[in-house]
Amino acid sequence: MKIKRISVFKIVRTFPQSYSLSRDRTWTSAENTIVSIETDAAIVGWGEVGTLGANYLPAFDKGVRAGIDELAPHLIGENPLQIDRINYLMDHALYGHPYAKSAIDVACWDILGKATGMPLCDLLGGRFDGGLDLMADPGAGSIEEMLAATASFREKGYRRLSVKLGGDVAEDVSRIRAIMEHAQPHEDYYFDCNRGWTRDQALRVMRQIRDLDVYIEQPCASYEDCLAVRRRTDHPMILDEIVDSPEMVMRIIADSAADLMNIKISRVGGLTKARRARDMCATAGIPMTIQDIGGSGLVQAAIFHLAQSTPKEFRHSVYDPLTWSDPLTDAPIRVQGGGAAVEVSDRPGLGQEPLPGSLGEPVAVYGDTN
Repeated sequence: MKIKRISVFKIVRTFPQSYSLSRDRTWTSAENTIVSIETDAAIVGWGEVGTLGANYLPAFDKGVRAGIDELAPHLIGENPLQIDRINYLMDHALYGHPYAKSAIDVACWDILGKATGMPLCDLLGGRFDGGLDLMADPGAGSIEEMLAATASFREKGYRRLSVKLGGDVAEDVSRIRAIMEHAQPHEDYYFDCNRGWTRDQALRVMRQIRDLDVYIEQPCASYEDCLAVRRRTDHPMILDEIVDSPEMVMRIIADSAADLMNIKISRVGGLTKARRARDMCATAGIPMTIQDIGGSGLVQAAIFHLAQSTPKEFRHSVYDPLTWSDPLTDAPIRVQGGGAAVEVSDRPGLGQEPLPGSLGEPVAVYGDTN
């Protein structure tokens, strides 16, 4: 089997309400890039990547498509079933920029699943029993707005909630205490500053909430600052934005820098490297949340398949991007009230196909254009 054509599509996700993170970062929409890989065996694979603008990660939307422009000519004629070779070729052709490689890697996995008639969770390690405990992100806002959002997700059955903080010590302490006053048994709360605190601010917040049973997520921008905070707090630490490669996962494990890790598929470069990172964490006994930056049913499927192939004791929660986005696909898993634990599809590959006409015309095509 050979890659015949690679097509690139741009879509715009409009958020139902503005989405905000610490340090005054706010979005009303975001661009995502979708890739289709067509083969000479008439099998088509799909992948998708988003960056949430240009100041969430060291990545940006136009950079995805520029990176694919560098990569695609090196992949025409290659066998998409040889996924490790595809990753080697991409890393050789373009140093770094894992986010630009992610959609191509996922599309190759989709092809492999369709070629073998197997869902990706079977290929990524095997289906582990148990539903995926979904994590909801109530977003930012006033304390009243966040309490209302948290209550709404609770009514829908969510028991894992990632609460955004703003970077101001007094305000963040007030938010944490207000949320926890209404917390229910068997709920877990991740308080996430998205790199918004300095080291001293993080320590001040955690000193003031020492009596609360909560997770602290990605308090500072640098690895060194997060590690210093981790060594001086009793709260379990989650690392997220820093987890950008299997190599960084190795470093985090060696330093005992985290108690739980967020594995975002596109941040590490696709399912191939996310699986490596997942397996390192499982070997080290570190639970994970399986996530990605966000997107349509294609992103949802990649997240859910990786999560379903992760042993349940290490699968702390799973992010569902469709709480914020239009699915655009034919078979998204829709969460019903009281059922925020789901299982992934048995359909081959990702188990998702874009709906006809949902993507528009490609913005770039590589390879055979006939």
